Amino acid sequence: MSTLKPDTLPQGAPFAIGAAIVAALRAAQALDGATVLDNPKRASDLQTGSRIVFFEDQADKPIAQPGQSQKRTYGFTVGVINRTTNDREGAHTDYRAAKRVIRNCLPEIIKLVQIEGRGLVEGDVLYRLENLDVGGGLVLGLFTLDYRDPG
Repeated sequence: MSTLKPDTLPQGAPFAIGAAIVAALRAAQALDGATVLDNPKRASDLQTGSRIVFFEDQADKPIAQPGQSQKRTYGFTVGVINRTTNDREGAHTDYRAAKRVIRNCLPEIIKLVQIEGRGLVEGDVLYRLENLDVGGGLVLGLFTLDYRDPG
């Protein structure tokens, strides 16, 4: 007879958190008409469409505290590409909408993991990527989320 609790997140917390965010981005009315990509595999995936929102896992690191091995920081980026007539304005508008969607999906994330420390933090925001011409406006934001892994 096993005394281990069932694993509530068999793919891991980062996957579950990312899936919740991508689902919220895809359902967002403010991003209606935009293509939402989950961890695009190739730069060519970002070349099709006039409005693209993409989510990418970046890192998942332990928070160095003795006896607190389950506390972690998950990092991810959310980017938008806009190739409409007003591409710069459109990119900023779509990024702001995406950022609001991420904040508003925190109740879903809390169902998955316990949020710790600083919680959700928006970090650096970039407007260009080296060696990648997106053919329009680009806004790319780095986010981190401090959490406790239930597993």
